[in-house]
Amino acid sequence: MNTKKSNIYDVAALAGVSHQTVSRVLNNQPNIRPATKSRVEAAMAELGYQPNPAARSMGAGRSNMIGLLVADTGLYGPAGMLNAMERQARQAGYFAITVAVKYDSRESWAEGMQHFAKLHVEGVATIALPSEVLDLAAGLMPNVKLVAIDADQSVDNGQSVGIDNLEGGYIATKHLLELGHRKILHISGPSASSESKNRVRGYERAMKEAGLEPFIIQGDWSSETGHRIGIELDIDTKGFTAIFTANDHLALGVYKALSSRGLRVPEDLSIVGFDDIPEAPYLNPPLTTVRQDFAQLGELAIQLLLSDLAGAKRKKTASIKPQLVLRDSATRYSGKSQTSSNRKPGNK
Repeated sequence: MNTKKSNIYDVAALAGVSHQTVSRVLNNQPNIRPATKSRVEAAMAELGYQPNPAARSMGAGRSNMIGLLVADTGLYGPAGMLNAMERQARQAGYFAITVAVKYDSRESWAEGMQHFAKLHVEGVATIALPSEVLDLAAGLMPNVKLVAIDADQSVDNGQSVGIDNLEGGYIATKHLLELGHRKILHISGPSASSESKNRVRGYERAMKEAGLEPFIIQGDWSSETGHRIGIELDIDTKGFTAIFTANDHLALGVYKALSSRGLRVPEDLSIVGFDDIPEAPYLNPPLTTVRQDFAQLGELAIQLLLSDLAGAKRKKTASIKPQLVLRDSATRYSGKSQTSSNRKPGNK
């Protein structure tokens, strides 16, 4: 039994036309006589021919491919965005090609873009990378549409989407202030990250409005760093009663550190995180945090990119409002510090 799949040449032979004519029919090009078109369509039906979508796109001078350039990271956020973006692109008839690159390497960015250029992608979305990536992409791929997620909102090339990180930092800190806390520490994300910078600004704005002094410790996005800072933190001298961490992974590390020091959350220290990772409701106690909808961010980015590809006029930036999720890790300040009595000997 012959199981060989029919191809465009088989269709052309059966219809009595050239393969170029079959290609023109597939791509709905003009100046095809109705009788010829009918013969080609009848031949495809008889042979059960299924055209290759990518080949059809290339024949029409398009690739129907979108490149997704993402920082090489295991964090929950980028992974959640990628899934949503690939799904949204597929529903619109596009192929999504993902390339992971190093966050701080222009050489790595360029390699990823060269890969996209070989595939003739029509648009590129960058995820959790600096806005300078768009400048490089605009130079290497001047005819490709660009959109950035979680880059600086003031990008010069392409469009950008992201959560309102300043507002997120503000509402997290404001919540702790409304619970009566005045000595609130912020453990920030990486210094080069625009998300981190804006969350710091939101924290500082809330503290300034309350007439209070900000306390900031430089961190990153990892639980390891949260644990290290939690172990080294001089709680007694500083008198901290609450901590706002730049993401939930930092909060997870702080939880572990405080537990090893004999301190309780929230009785001794209230904690608010950022992201609302899937594990947040299952920590002990469940983590109060700022939720950002990663799937919504990814879908919005693809929508903007597709609109740009279609020639629609859209604003250059789009922002999603964060949401404070109240759980049990932050409580009202009683006015009595219990940290000294609960602290294990030998720890600060």
